[in-house]
Order: sequence, then C-alpha cells, then structure tokens
Amino acid sequence: MSKGKVVDVKVRLDIELHKKLKAKAQLEERSMNYLVNKAVELLVSQSKEVRT
Repeated sequence: MSKGKVVDVKVRLDIELHKKLKAKAQLEERSMNYLVNKAVELLVSQSKEVRT
C-alpha cells in the first residue's frame, strides 16, 4: 500500500456490515479505515482485470 498520497472516499455500508466491521476493528485494535484498505487491497490483488 502506498504511504504517500491518499484520497477520501465516501461509501455506504449495510448497517449490519458496519456493526461487524466496527466490532472486528475493536477486537483487532485497528481502525475501520485500516481494515477497509486491507479488504480492498485483497480484492484488487485477486482480480486479474485490474491494472495499475
């Protein structure tokens, strides 16, 4: 993950998904932002169609 520039992104989550994400973040002592970034990294790395 790039440590330089960032972009703010607004997303909408299902309320139950948000609750689970928040609980996981608290359990792992991580921010929800960190977990979302990791999830997106994983999704993109698994996709053969995405190129940077």
